[in-house]
Amino acid sequence: MSEVQNKSALFIALRCEELPARFVELAQNELTKSILNLLKGISHGQSQSWASPRHLGVEILNVEGQTPLVEQLVTGPPVSRAFKDGAPTKAAIGFARGKGVSVESLETVDSPKGPVIAARITRGGESTITRIKMGLEEAILGIPFPKSMKWGNAEYSWARPLQGVSVLFGNEPIDVTVAGISSTPSTLGHRLNPGPIPFNSAASWLSGLRAHQVEPDTNVRREKIVEQLKSLADTHQLSLGELTLIDEVVHLVEWPVTIAGQFPKELLELPPKLLVESMRVHQRVFPSYTADGNLSSTFFAVTNQPNARDEEVKAIIANGNKRVLTARFYDAKFFYAEDRKKNLIEHGKKLAKVRWVRNGGTLADKAERIATLAREWAHAYGGDPQAAYRAGLICKADLCTQMVGEFPSLQGHVGKLLAEFDGESKEVSMAVEGHYFPRFHGDKLPESRTALLVGLADRWDTLTNCFRLGLAPKGSGDPLGLRRAANGFLLLGQHGKIPFKLKSLVHGAELDDALYQFLIARLRAQLQEAAPTDFVNAVLATDTDNPLELEAKLHALQNISKQDDFGDFRACFKRVLGLSKDHKETTINTDHFEHSSEKALHEAALKSLQTVSEAGTDYNAAFAAMAELRPYVNDFFESVMVMVDDEQIRSNRLSLLRSIANGFRQLADFRLLSTDAI
Repeated sequence: MSEVQNKSALFIALRCEELPARFVELAQNELTKSILNLLKGISHGQSQSWASPRHLGVEILNVEGQTPLVEQLVTGPPVSRAFKDGAPTKAAIGFARGKGVSVESLETVDSPKGPVIAARITRGGESTITRIKMGLEEAILGIPFPKSMKWGNAEYSWARPLQGVSVLFGNEPIDVTVAGISSTPSTLGHRLNPGPIPFNSAASWLSGLRAHQVEPDTNVRREKIVEQLKSLADTHQLSLGELTLIDEVVHLVEWPVTIAGQFPKELLELPPKLLVESMRVHQRVFPSYTADGNLSSTFFAVTNQPNARDEEVKAIIANGNKRVLTARFYDAKFFYAEDRKKNLIEHGKKLAKVRWVRNGGTLADKAERIATLAREWAHAYGGDPQAAYRAGLICKADLCTQMVGEFPSLQGHVGKLLAEFDGESKEVSMAVEGHYFPRFHGDKLPESRTALLVGLADRWDTLTNCFRLGLAPKGSGDPLGLRRAANGFLLLGQHGKIPFKLKSLVHGAELDDALYQFLIARLRAQLQEAAPTDFVNAVLATDTDNPLELEAKLHALQNISKQDDFGDFRACFKRVLGLSKDHKETTINTDHFEHSSEKALHEAALKSLQTVSEAGTDYNAAFAAMAELRPYVNDFFESVMVMVDDEQIRSNRLSLLRSIANGFRQLADFRLLSTDAI
């Protein structure tokens, strides 16, 4: 086929062994990104992509057949050097040869240094097909999977062995080799209905796969799964819980068919969360609930079996899931019974033999530190010191149970159940589980004060001791989860309205400013989720190191920014701060006032600054007082010149502005607000 075409659709499809569920979306996005990067400089339209565990496809519409042609006029040496007696010199001949043109085609043009020779050069015109042939293998094999593997004797590595590559430009196939595999315009469908499937476009690829029980569109598979789950639940007169598992299941199947199964009802005696967690982690099946909200023994499994609609096949699959789940549940029942033979304190004795981090002592040491600090903060910030200490002592004890050994994600919950069985108070039992919250962004927060205090103590102990041991995160790596710990610490402090002063905390732990800057960086990131960056910077530039106060200042600044005259307000106080930034003196001599606007501003400033002082943490009132001062500042700037020649007058006026600036810099540094802030 011709190396140059008019605008055509580019379609690239890959077939491979089943990708891990967590890799499917990544592969889809990264393949699209890689192909678009490959087409850099080539005009094209929109892109669309599809992904299933064994199939990836990317189509880019209206791709030009070549890079655009651009004509350039490149100047060379002066005419006086390029020609002598009308004949070209070595300078002209060398210039023409270097630009790939003939001497006869050279032109004479004017330049600032006089007439020079020039060559008209056309650049671009690189064939799209050539670009694809040269770069596709690198684009595909360069997808950054978390883990890759090699297969056969090849030197290539990918997430899973590649089995097929197809490249179409328009309706014509392009010959390309990727990882030793030659491209071909065909693919295979579901393992139970493979094909082969020839195609000559993205549309025929899609229809061919669907005819062979492969749905390449993730959204369509998701919709089918949800529809099937709801239909089955209605049929059994049951309800579904949260469908978070669907994000994984949708990438495990190519042709979803959902079936119902049932485990022995006697196993419902086990804690519901344990059963649900086992269903999620071990079998990826969905639990169901009765009308009164209790867990049902019926579960729903999403299969990758197109023939699972056959009653006999359906029964075989359901029975297989039942056997596996039942075995897991009976194991859990045994572990739970064994764990209940000891109280949490006894389980916790094993923590003395479990190292926390290198040179950081044992988990028993950490639990004692958590308990002591939680009790101290309960005294200082409101809480039950005795409950905080008790919960801190046993909060990690369930890590030594057989149940958590089998189901690590149940840490905390198993501890709560055992604490209740041991007769611990509700406050203590809730804290054993609740101190882990939030576990991730958007997770729920502790419901009790004791849980919150123990959670704070746990994270603060982790942060201070890891920084003390030189284990602070480096680059993007964070193997100990210290960024998550810092985020959790700040969120818990804000949730509990605890007025921590970060510098005092850090210095009280006898640590340098590295931990303080680490915490401020995390706080900045959190605040930027709710406000513009320049607003956050303006507030963080104040002397406050209390996250609660910083958050309140930010909200107040956002509130006042919604007023129609905020632009004038901002400009006014940026000018005050800018003019007085290098002036340190704040002593004002009223005898040196020359204009009534100076006296009026001074009197209004005293009143406003007093209001700010009395407002305390009512920053809305403080900003309102600041706003009332604006007309006096504007009148001052219109009536007098600050930087007059008279040093005494100039210094007095700067002192007046500096006193205002000092007062209001406690609220925000307006110099850091962008001019288009709203």
